[in-house]
Amino acid sequence: MSEWWAALTTIEKTFVGFAFPFTLLTVIQLILEMTGLSDHSGGDSDFDSGSFDHGGGGFLDHFGFFSVRNLIYFMMMFGWTGLACSKMGMPIFLSLPIGVIAGLLTTVIIGYIFYLMNKLTETGNTKITSAIGKVGKVYLPIPEKRKGNGVVQIVIQGITQEIEALTDGERLESGSSVQVIEVIEPNLVLVLGSGIFSGTK
Repeated sequence: MSEWWAALTTIEKTFVGFAFPFTLLTVIQLILEMTGLSDHSGGDSDFDSGSFDHGGGGFLDHFGFFSVRNLIYFMMMFGWTGLACSKMGMPIFLSLPIGVIAGLLTTVIIGYIFYLMNKLTETGNTKITSAIGKVGKVYLPIPEKRKGNGVVQIVIQGITQEIEALTDGERLESGSSVQVIEVIEPNLVLVLGSGIFSGTK
């Protein structure tokens, strides 16, 4: 390792100084993103995505270009690309701008990927919200008085979905007809049981 480091030029050592630590930070950031531990709500903590407000707007509105997350991705790719260019014998006046361009492209691409993931989440929530007022069937019994969750089958936008459900009334057995009256969580609804409902959507 020491021989490899000694063989590097000054500019190559500079690129390595960006590449190695920011690659480690990138791995940590991606783990936080995938496990949902990184906040997507627009804060700016050390490992915050800082980019996606769940309100309206397009990609540029949500991108948050000058966030800590994007800086980490930029520095990582800048370091590795600059090092590769230098190793190929390119002069510094080419290695530096190529590294900058690669860093910017990486930042935009990763930002767009998370933007699409965010939009998919919003779409899923919208579908569940549209279940309000719909009639379905109890798939797994629902305990009385919110003492536990059951499962109902509801047709939402032409697709039958199984959603966890609570009820304020009596126990609802499998096969019972129910109507969704409230969405409590993205995959948990409150239902009203017994009878045939009017105004079915």
